[in-house]
Amino acid sequence: MPFVTVRHYTEADIPARIGLLREPRFTANLIDFAVLNDDGTLEARQRRTINELHDSMRIFTLCGPKGVVLGYAWITSIDWRSQCCELSFGILPRYRGAFGAAAVAAAHAYIRAELNMRVTINQVLEHNTMLVSAQSLAERRQVRCEYDSYTVGEWRTACYWTETEQDLARDLDRMAERRREIADRIRAETTEQQ
Repeated sequence: MPFVTVRHYTEADIPARIGLLREPRFTANLIDFAVLNDDGTLEARQRRTINELHDSMRIFTLCGPKGVVLGYAWITSIDWRSQCCELSFGILPRYRGAFGAAAVAAAHAYIRAELNMRVTINQVLEHNTMLVSAQSLAERRQVRCEYDSYTVGEWRTACYWTETEQDLARDLDRMAERRREIADRIRAETTEQQ
Protein backbone atom coordinates (compact mmCIF):
# COMPACT_ATOMS: atom_id res chain seq x y z
CA MET A 1 0.00 0.00 0.00
CA PRO A 2 1.36 3.48 -0.86
CA PHE A 3 2.74 5.63 1.94
CA VAL A 4 0.63 8.62 0.81
CA THR A 5 -2.60 8.31 -1.15
CA VAL A 6 -4.59 10.88 -3.08
CA ARG A 7 -8.37 11.21 -3.11
CA HIS A 8 -10.84 13.78 -4.36
CA TYR A 9 -11.46 16.79 -2.14
CA THR A 10 -14.93 16.73 -0.56
CA GLU A 11 -17.10 19.12 1.42
CA ALA A 12 -15.97 17.34 4.61
CA ASP A 13 -12.42 18.61 3.89
CA ILE A 14 -13.41 22.28 3.71
CA PRO A 15 -12.92 23.28 7.40
CA ALA A 16 -9.39 21.84 7.60
CA ARG A 17 -8.37 23.40 4.28
CA ILE A 18 -9.70 26.80 5.38
CA GLY A 19 -7.56 26.45 8.51
CA LEU A 20 -4.53 25.70 6.32
CA LEU A 21 -5.29 28.65 4.03
CA ARG A 22 -5.08 30.91 7.10
CA GLU A 23 -1.92 29.37 8.57
CA PRO A 24 0.88 32.01 8.69
CA ARG A 25 3.56 30.07 6.78
CA PHE A 26 1.05 29.10 4.11
CA THR A 27 -0.08 32.70 3.61
CA ALA A 28 3.52 33.93 3.40
CA ASN A 29 4.68 31.16 1.09
CA LEU A 30 1.76 30.72 -1.29
CA ILE A 31 -1.16 33.13 -1.24
CA ASP A 32 -2.94 35.19 1.39
CA PHE A 33 -6.47 35.63 0.00
CA ALA A 34 -7.87 33.70 2.98
CA VAL A 35 -6.89 36.40 5.47
CA LEU A 36 -9.01 38.90 3.54
CA ASN A 37 -12.20 36.80 3.50
CA ASP A 38 -14.55 35.53 6.19
CA ASP A 39 -15.34 31.84 6.74
CA GLY A 40 -18.60 32.02 4.78
CA THR A 41 -16.91 33.47 1.71
CA LEU A 42 -14.10 30.90 1.87
CA GLU A 43 -16.54 28.03 2.33
CA ALA A 44 -18.64 29.21 -0.62
CA ARG A 45 -15.51 29.44 -2.76
CA GLN A 46 -14.49 25.89 -1.81
CA ARG A 47 -17.98 24.52 -2.56
CA ARG A 48 -17.99 26.29 -5.93
CA THR A 49 -14.63 24.73 -6.80
CA ILE A 50 -15.97 21.27 -5.92
CA ASN A 51 -19.28 21.67 -7.73
CA GLU A 52 -18.55 23.88 -10.74
CA LEU A 53 -14.88 24.39 -11.56
CA HIS A 54 -13.50 20.95 -12.43
CA ASP A 55 -12.47 22.11 -15.87
CA SER A 56 -10.24 24.90 -14.49
CA MET A 57 -9.26 23.80 -10.96
CA ARG A 58 -9.25 20.52 -9.07
CA ILE A 59 -8.38 19.99 -5.44
CA PHE A 60 -7.17 16.69 -4.02
CA THR A 61 -6.76 15.50 -0.45
CA LEU A 62 -3.42 13.93 0.45
CA CYS A 63 -3.81 11.13 2.99
CA GLY A 64 -1.33 9.24 5.10
CA PRO A 65 -1.62 5.98 7.01
CA LYS A 66 -5.17 5.11 8.06
CA GLY A 67 -6.55 7.89 5.87
CA VAL A 68 -5.22 10.73 8.04
CA VAL A 69 -5.43 13.99 6.09
CA LEU A 70 -1.90 15.35 5.55
CA GLY A 71 -2.77 18.28 3.31
CA TYR A 72 -3.99 19.21 -0.14
CA ALA A 73 -2.80 19.44 -3.72
CA TRP A 74 -4.55 21.35 -6.46
CA ILE A 75 -4.15 21.89 -10.15
CA THR A 76 -4.82 25.15 -11.96
CA SER A 77 -3.92 26.63 -15.35
CA ILE A 78 -5.22 23.36 -16.77
CA ASP A 79 -4.73 22.78 -20.48
CA TRP A 80 -6.46 19.46 -21.04
CA ARG A 81 -5.55 19.28 -24.71
CA SER A 82 -1.83 19.86 -24.08
CA GLN A 83 -1.94 17.73 -20.91
CA CYS A 84 -0.36 20.49 -18.86
CA CYS A 85 -1.22 22.12 -15.52
CA GLU A 86 0.23 23.99 -12.56
CA LEU A 87 0.42 21.80 -9.45
CA SER A 88 0.35 23.36 -5.98
CA PHE A 89 0.59 21.92 -2.47
CA GLY A 90 -0.33 22.77 1.06
CA ILE A 91 0.74 20.35 3.79
CA LEU A 92 -0.73 20.71 7.28
CA PRO A 93 1.94 22.07 9.66
CA ARG A 94 2.20 18.98 11.87
CA TYR A 95 2.94 16.75 8.83
CA ARG A 96 5.33 18.92 6.81
CA GLY A 97 8.61 17.35 7.88
CA ALA A 98 7.48 13.74 7.98
CA PHE A 99 5.26 13.60 4.91
CA GLY A 100 5.94 16.66 2.74
CA ALA A 101 8.17 15.09 0.09
CA ALA A 102 6.14 11.87 -0.06
CA ALA A 103 2.91 13.87 -0.45
CA VAL A 104 4.38 15.89 -3.32
CA ALA A 105 5.55 12.71 -5.07
CA ALA A 106 2.11 11.11 -4.62
CA ALA A 107 0.37 14.16 -6.12
CA HIS A 108 2.72 14.17 -9.14
CA ALA A 109 2.14 10.45 -9.68
CA TYR A 110 -1.62 10.83 -9.36
CA ILE A 111 -2.06 13.65 -11.87
CA ARG A 112 0.12 11.83 -14.38
CA ALA A 113 -1.52 8.41 -13.97
CA GLU A 114 -5.14 9.46 -13.43
CA LEU A 115 -5.44 12.75 -15.33
CA ASN A 116 -2.86 12.10 -18.07
CA MET A 117 -0.95 15.29 -17.34
CA ARG A 118 2.40 15.15 -19.09
CA VAL A 119 3.86 18.50 -18.06
CA THR A 120 3.59 20.29 -14.74
CA ILE A 121 4.34 23.94 -14.17
CA ASN A 122 5.98 24.63 -10.84
CA GLN A 123 5.95 27.99 -9.12
CA VAL A 124 7.74 28.57 -5.84
CA LEU A 125 8.16 31.95 -4.19
CA GLU A 126 11.89 32.49 -3.85
CA HIS A 127 11.87 32.84 -0.06
CA ASN A 128 9.91 29.59 0.39
CA THR A 129 12.32 26.77 1.17
CA MET A 130 9.89 24.41 2.91
CA LEU A 131 10.03 21.76 0.16
CA VAL A 132 12.77 23.02 -2.19
CA SER A 133 16.11 24.33 -0.96
CA ALA A 134 17.33 27.72 -2.15
CA GLN A 135 20.12 25.99 -4.10
CA SER A 136 17.75 23.52 -5.76
CA LEU A 137 15.33 26.32 -6.58
CA ALA A 138 18.11 28.33 -8.24
CA GLU A 139 19.15 25.26 -10.28
CA ARG A 140 15.61 24.31 -11.36
CA ARG A 141 14.09 27.66 -12.19
CA GLN A 142 13.65 28.54 -15.81
CA VAL A 143 12.01 31.89 -15.14
CA ARG A 144 12.53 34.28 -12.23
CA CYS A 145 9.80 36.88 -11.87
CA GLU A 146 10.31 39.74 -9.43
CA TYR A 147 7.18 41.30 -7.92
CA ASP A 148 5.14 38.27 -8.97
CA SER A 149 3.06 37.94 -5.82
CA TYR A 150 2.10 40.12 -2.90
CA THR A 151 1.67 38.16 0.32
CA VAL A 152 1.37 39.36 3.92
CA GLY A 153 2.50 42.88 3.10
CA GLU A 154 5.50 42.07 0.89
CA TRP A 155 6.19 41.71 -2.80
CA ARG A 156 7.59 38.26 -3.57
CA THR A 157 9.79 36.94 -6.34
CA ALA A 158 8.55 33.73 -7.95
CA CYS A 159 10.56 31.04 -9.69
CA TYR A 160 8.93 28.93 -12.40
CA TRP A 161 9.97 25.74 -14.16
CA THR A 162 8.31 22.88 -16.00
CA GLU A 163 8.70 19.17 -15.42
CA THR A 164 7.98 16.53 -18.00
CA GLU A 165 7.72 12.80 -17.47
CA GLN A 166 11.28 12.49 -18.76
CA ASP A 167 12.49 15.07 -16.21
CA LEU A 168 10.86 13.12 -13.40
CA ALA A 169 12.33 9.83 -14.62
CA ARG A 170 15.79 11.42 -14.77
CA ASP A 171 15.38 12.81 -11.23
CA LEU A 172 14.28 9.40 -9.92
CA ASP A 173 17.32 7.78 -11.57
CA ARG A 174 19.58 10.38 -9.94
CA MET A 175 18.02 9.76 -6.53
CA ALA A 176 18.41 6.00 -6.92
CA GLU A 177 22.05 6.45 -7.96
CA ARG A 178 22.67 8.73 -4.97
CA ARG A 179 21.14 6.11 -2.64
CA ARG A 180 23.35 3.41 -4.19
CA GLU A 181 26.45 5.57 -3.70
CA ILE A 182 25.59 6.16 -0.07
CA ALA A 183 24.84 2.47 0.52
CA ASP A 184 28.13 1.47 -1.17
CA ARG A 185 30.06 3.96 0.95
CA ILE A 186 28.43 2.68 4.16
CA ARG A 187 29.15 -0.93 3.18
CA ALA A 188 32.79 -0.09 2.40
CA GLU A 189 33.24 1.72 5.73
CA THR A 190 31.57 -1.15 7.60
CA THR A 191 33.79 -3.72 5.86
CA GLU A 192 36.94 -1.71 6.69
CA GLN A 193 35.99 -1.56 10.37
CA GLN A 194 35.54 -5.33 10.65
